[in-house]
Amino acid sequence: TFDARYLFRFTENAMVEEATKYLEKTEIEGFGGNLILYKRPDLDAVTWHYRAKIEGMKGYVRRSTKETNFELAKRKAEQEFIENTGKFKNNVEVNITYVRTAIQRYLKHISEKKYYIDNSQRFRYVKNTWYRYMHGYFGDMKVSEITEAELEGYWHYRRDYYIKGASKELMASNKNRVNAKSKTSRNIKVRFSYGTARAEASVINQFFAWCYDSRVGLTSKVLKTSAKDAFESVDVNKKNRRPHFDEKDWRIVRQNLKNYAECKGRFEVKYDREFVNKSRFMMRTFILFLGSTGMRLGEAKQIRWKDIRFDKKQDAIIINVDESTSKVRRGRDVVAHSTWIGSQLDEWKEMSDFTKDSDLVFYAVKENNPDTQNVCDVSVSFKNLLKEIGKLENERGKVRTLYSLRHTYATLRLEAGVEVYNLAKNMGTSVQQIEWHYGHVNTKKIVGDLTKGGSLKDTQKAKDIELAAEMITHLRDGTLDEKAVASVLKNIAINK
Repeated sequence: TFDARYLFRFTENAMVEEATKYLEKTEIEGFGGNLILYKRPDLDAVTWHYRAKIEGMKGYVRRSTKETNFELAKRKAEQEFIENTGKFKNNVEVNITYVRTAIQRYLKHISEKKYYIDNSQRFRYVKNTWYRYMHGYFGDMKVSEITEAELEGYWHYRRDYYIKGASKELMASNKNRVNAKSKTSRNIKVRFSYGTARAEASVINQFFAWCYDSRVGLTSKVLKTSAKDAFESVDVNKKNRRPHFDEKDWRIVRQNLKNYAECKGRFEVKYDREFVNKSRFMMRTFILFLGSTGMRLGEAKQIRWKDIRFDKKQDAIIINVDESTSKVRRGRDVVAHSTWIGSQLDEWKEMSDFTKDSDLVFYAVKENNPDTQNVCDVSVSFKNLLKEIGKLENERGKVRTLYSLRHTYATLRLEAGVEVYNLAKNMGTSVQQIEWHYGHVNTKKIVGDLTKGGSLKDTQKAKDIELAAEMITHLRDGTLDEKAVASVLKNIAINK
C-alpha cells in the first residue's frame, strides 16, 4: 500500500536538497552513503563540513571539521563518525549540548518531581543559585567537554564573584531594591562560608549526576566537585565549627521568646494584636520545636499534624520524618528532647487555622489567599529577635541563624552525655559527621569521665588529663597535627 506521507517526506527532502547551494560535495567511500563532506557559502566557503547519518539515530549529525584541506577534513570526519556511533550505542548524546541548554532541561525535570513540588522553596533555591552564580561560569561550556580542572576552576571564579567578577557592582547598588529604603546589598558576604560552598557543590553535583544519567547521556563520566576544593584544609576545619547557643544563651532566647509571643515589654505592639499574637506564637513554637528535636530546617517546615504522636509507654513525643522531605532521602522517627514540647504544640493547634491531619503544623498564608497554606519562613523575624536581645552573634563573631538551633541541640545533647550513635540516628546523620562537627564539645565530658571516682582537683594528674583532652580537641579542629599532639602528650608522660 502506497503511503502518501512517505511521498510528501521524500518530495520535501528532495526539494531541500536541491535548494541547498553546495560549492563542493563529496561522499566519503566506505560509509554506505552515510558520510558526506561539503562546502557551503552560507557557512564558510573555504572550510569543509560533514553530514553524518548514524544508524538508528533520528536526523543528522552536522559539524564543521575546521579544516580547509580535504584530506585532513576527511580524516577528522571519519574519526568523529566512529566516535559518535560509539556514543550513540552507549546512550551518550551525540549532538553538542551547551550547559545553558542542559540546565533548562534539568530544571524542568526536577520541577516535576514530588520532592521539589512539595519543597518549592528548595526548587527556587536551586534555580536562583544556579542562575546567580554557576550560569556565568558554566553556561557557554559544552557539557560533554567539561573537565575536572574546569570544574575545580568554578571556585576561583566564585571567590572573585563579588570582588572583580560579574556582581562587583551588586554590592554597591542592587537593581532589585529600586523601591527599598536601602539600595545596597549588605547581606551579601564577599567571602562565602564553607556551608555555602557545600550547598553550591550539592547543586552542581546533582546537575552533573543528571547529565550522566543513562536516560540523558550528556556526559560519559561522572563529574563531581567538593566544597573542600574552595578552601585550604585548615580553613575547612575552621569553617566547620558551627555557631550555636550555649546553655546560658539558649535560656535567654527562650525567655525572650515568651515575651515576644505575648507582645510584652520591648516586644509590645499596638496594631493587629490578634494576628501578631498568632504569628508570633507559631514562631516561638517552631523555634522551640527545632531546639527540642534537632531536625533540619527543611524537614521541620514540612511536618504535618499526622506526623506527630505521643508514645505513652515511653512517655515521649515522636515525629515521623518522611523520606520525601528528608535531605538524605531516608525516613526516620525523631524523638523530642522532652515532652514539654507536646503541650506547646497542643496550645498552638488550638490557635491554628489549619488542624487537619494533612495540614502543615507551621505555615504562612498570603493576604489574597488566606485559606491556602504555604511553607513558613521566620528566618528574618528570628534574626531581628536575636538582634534585639544582643544574641545575633556568638563569642567568635559568627552570625546565628535558625540552623544554629540544630547545632545547639547537638551540642547540648552531647554535653548531657547522649551517646553519639543515638544522637546521629535521631538527627538523621552519621556518627562521622557528629564527630567532625561536634568533636570539640566532648572536652569537658572527657575530663569528667576520666576523673570519676576520685578527687583529682588541683593535682598534677587532673591538669594532665585536662591538657590531654585539650590536645584531642585541637587535633579534631585541625589546629594541631598528629605530630604536634604526640609531642605534647610525650612531654606530659616524661614530666609526670
